[in-house]
Amino acid sequence: MKKLKSTILLFCLTAGCWAQECDLPMEVAFLADAEPMPAAVQRSITGKLRQVLTQNGISGGITTNQFALVPVFDVVSKHIVPGPPAQTVYNLNFRLEVRETATNTVFASYSADVNAVGENQTKAYQEAVRQLAPASKPIKEFVEQSRQKIVAYYEKNYETLAARARSLSAMNQHEEALCLMLSVPECCSHYAKAQAATLEIFQKYVDYAGERLLQEARAIWSANNNRKDANEAALLLTQIEPSSSAYKPAAKLLDEMKEKASANEPWDFRMKAYNDLISIEQQRIEAAKSVGVAFGQNQQPSTTNLMFAH
Repeated sequence: MKKLKSTILLFCLTAGCWAQECDLPMEVAFLADAEPMPAAVQRSITGKLRQVLTQNGISGGITTNQFALVPVFDVVSKHIVPGPPAQTVYNLNFRLEVRETATNTVFASYSADVNAVGENQTKAYQEAVRQLAPASKPIKEFVEQSRQKIVAYYEKNYETLAARARSLSAMNQHEEALCLMLSVPECCSHYAKAQAATLEIFQKYVDYAGERLLQEARAIWSANNNRKDANEAALLLTQIEPSSSAYKPAAKLLDEMKEKASANEPWDFRMKAYNDLISIEQQRIEAAKSVGVAFGQNQQPSTTNLMFAH
């Protein structure tokens, strides 16, 4: 009986983690060929759709533009309500679609017929989205179906993604490789392998980036051993990660510059160091996430049929 209770408890904890910890790489996007809408209306719709995601356990994760939550509006009919001011009632078929952007495949969809009042069509779209209830059963089921389909995608395609990441890293495109591996959801069975691959790629990244920073600092310092160049070179050296193969020679160079450049002036430059209160592996994972997130946020989507919200 005790063993049975433990099994049930483990199942419940696992099921709870599915909803709470399985973040997914998803962002809001609009159809490129849809009717243009004012920026303020688009921001309002984007905010509401992000609320739908976050209240159902999806905060976006690493941004890869791999998956998009897309609102689709079809006007079924409309009629004018006399004013002042005159208002238009739109009968809309409103859909939410989760799409895999590379192939434009719809993974999951939610549909509702709504009546929305607005001064114009785009204001009616805004009103239709405002009526969404993130905690309603249909929305929760839609988000859960999306989650399951996306996790299934990673289960099926992980080895292909990992091979792609290794190939990118071999070409010193480490940031993109990190972004790819960090997009693997925690509830995917390949998550542990993805984390190990992330640390491996991150090591290559910090070695490569550290060596480049060290070489640049040496070039600046060797040209002129003055205070200005010492400061410029030191700023580069202090960006080098503690686990980089360039860290020790960088620290040695920093000490040399300190000795020669700061005899009569304060020297405030320090090499990066790990926090002793947090595991080194966790700090390296967080640093890798920072690199991956920065890369993802700066990328232009390759798809032309969607416009991602900002």
